[in-house]
Amino acid sequence: MIQETGPNHPTSLYIYTDQNSYEPLARIDTDGNQEQHIRYFHTDLNGCPEELTDANGKILWECSFQLWGKRIHEIEHESVEQNLRYQGQYLDRETGFHYNTFRYYDPDIGRFTQPDPIGLAGGLNLYQYAPNGLTWIDPWGWNCFSSSKRFNKRDKITSRYVDLLTGKKPNAIENYLKSKGWKVTYPQSNNPAKTQHVVFEKITKSGEIYHLDYNPSGITHNSDYWKVIKPKDPIETVYGRIGHGGFERYDKIKNSPVYIDGVLMNPRNK
Repeated sequence: MIQETGPNHPTSLYIYTDQNSYEPLARIDTDGNQEQHIRYFHTDLNGCPEELTDANGKILWECSFQLWGKRIHEIEHESVEQNLRYQGQYLDRETGFHYNTFRYYDPDIGRFTQPDPIGLAGGLNLYQYAPNGLTWIDPWGWNCFSSSKRFNKRDKITSRYVDLLTGKKPNAIENYLKSKGWKVTYPQSNNPAKTQHVVFEKITKSGEIYHLDYNPSGITHNSDYWKVIKPKDPIETVYGRIGHGGFERYDKIKNSPVYIDGVLMNPRNK
């Protein structure tokens, strides 16, 4: 879900914690007078929204759920409807089912209402959502995975570069990476108005491609920093961020590690 609109509903633009994540971070509502209102999501361990607040922290909507997503109670403190559920799911209030891209999910029984679209390739249980609704997610309705397992995988890769990218000048890092065979590119060199990222690429013996992307301005986080990226995973995926003192809003990033001055700031299981 990127955006929604309707005759009796404000236009809503959804912002997520990361470009490859389905965990909601904020919603920008534009009313009939073209006034914008920012709402912030507060989620549980698996990224399911539990509260929606305004810019001042006032709770506008809240809901508690059973393990497999069935509502226990839902309260709208103001006339603000919130339909996002498990990551990648949208509540159909007429049926009570959750639209899950390739099929519908029934939170009352914790199962999909249609068989797996990839058949037995997805396993013998064609209607199963996931082994555990607390830490597993299935944003597309055909490929579940453990959110904590994914975080740990990304941390394992990112941690390899923490010492290299911490406490050193960018020029010194660039010279070192070049000496080790990393290819350097300047993707925005023809567009001086854009942030001038410096991207280093390496292809491993097994054919995997890694990028180390240096962001010199760091507008979002108020500090320059590095991204560890796999450009084909199967799409470009940020595996982690490495920065130094002054790096802000790291607490909003939950699906990949953030290291500041060598310290993991957002451990998944702590």
